[in-house]
Amino acid sequence: MSEADSDPDQYVQENKDTLVRIIKHGDDKFVRGLALAAIIRYGDEPLLHDIEHEIDRAKQDMEERV
Repeated sequence: MSEADSDPDQYVQENKDTLVRIIKHGDDKFVRGLALAAIIRYGDEPLLHDIEHEIDRAKQDMEERV
């Protein structure tokens, strides 16, 4: 394993689409939580904004169903 392989900032940047997909569509709450934690800790500001937008949208969808 090289140093680049263990750099979490680089990993999140290179895999942000996959992490977002896991958060949005994953079945395992633990894995979704890990993906979200990685993005919160190592993601950049625009990525965090996108995640926040998705969370707000999900909340709104839930409120409309009730």
